[in-house]
Amino acid sequence: MSEAPGRPIALVIALTLAVGGLVVSTVTGLVGTLLGALVGAGTNPDAAVPALVGVLLVTAEAGFVVVGYAFRQTDDGAEIVVDWIGRHRSKLRDAALVVGATVGLVAFNRTAFAVGELLGVDPVTAVSAPEELSVAVLAVLLPAMLLVVGPAEEYLFRGVVQGYLRRSFSAWGAVGWSALLFALVHLPNLVSAPEAGVVSIPVWLTIGVVLGWLYERTGALLVPVLVHGLYNAAVLTLLFAELGIV
Repeated sequence: MSEAPGRPIALVIALTLAVGGLVVSTVTGLVGTLLGALVGAGTNPDAAVPALVGVLLVTAEAGFVVVGYAFRQTDDGAEIVVDWIGRHRSKLRDAALVVGATVGLVAFNRTAFAVGELLGVDPVTAVSAPEELSVAVLAVLLPAMLLVVGPAEEYLFRGVVQGYLRRSFSAWGAVGWSALLFALVHLPNLVSAPEAGVVSIPVWLTIGVVLGWLYERTGALLVPVLVHGLYNAAVLTLLFAELGIV
């Protein structure tokens, strides 16, 4: 096993991975959007919009996977082990953690949005959502949260970034820094409504800490993947319900 990098170097590399993931995700997402628009040109708009949303999510999230996988092919990242199922864990206990963490995070989200409303922040602006919302769009978003967004982002931020930082930091140090980087890459969502950061930033940080703790405790990446995906799906469903779409 190679010598662990110094903490400053480890943080620089982790930051590079996070920012690199965001940049590559943006590029792949733009390419996907362009291809989706070309394919969907002239088709029924009611069908084209959900399809475009799906293509955008898949291609954008692929960027995070590409960066994480590429780093694991280097000398610095070769020793990172990403265990998806944690073979020596109690699956019943892990399932209980998934349910408990998901319910807790959704409750925290609702509380944060309520506080945001008291401060005059529109909760809708605190969530990235397509401009044209419909039941068909939600039908695409829900499985995408579980099958694309959760796995891709957890692979990079918990599996690779946290796994790498764990060599140089304590468990909580690695969890904390990976959570901060996780929140950092979500900041572009606030460009059109920076005041929503009052709600979104604490929520993103909390989600990152909880997901990092789950990965540290279970050693199974599937646990934070499921919590991430289920949380996103639940919050989106509540948002669409509040807007009267479902």
